[in-house]
Amino acid sequence: MTPALAIISAMITPALLILASASLVASALVRLARAVDRVRALMAAIAEGSYARLGTDAAALDGWLVRFEMRALYAERAIALFFGAVAIFIAGCLAIAIDRAAGNTLTWLPVSLIIVGMLALLGGAFAMVAESRLGGDQIHDEVRIARARIRP
Repeated sequence: MTPALAIISAMITPALLILASASLVASALVRLARAVDRVRALMAAIAEGSYARLGTDAAALDGWLVRFEMRALYAERAIALFFGAVAIFIAGCLAIAIDRAAGNTLTWLPVSLIIVGMLALLGGAFAMVAESRLGGDQIHDEVRIARARIRP
């Protein structure tokens, strides 16, 4: 294998991690958009004074708004961590090339960067799990209220 091919081959793993990170960013952005849309709909109903049609009281609505705020916060954290991971993986690709140019004397640098990037992915994944759990709690509350309204 030529030296150039060896460098390119070594850079493939961080490139795949960049693709995975981008997919996670897209997913987190969708989750954030959903939370924002729901908050805006609730705030519009509150502003119109028509929140009674939602079948809940003001205290429950306040709890929902807090939950949506937390969901947005978790999604924002995940997005920041995923974007950070992308930047770190790009730096890892560059570090691989720099290490090769330096005669493999900086092997610790690309390895360290990739590990830090993976930790950022892990942190973002934990944030998305927390956001998803809040979303699940919200759905359970809304279904419980809807079922209570249709029962005789």
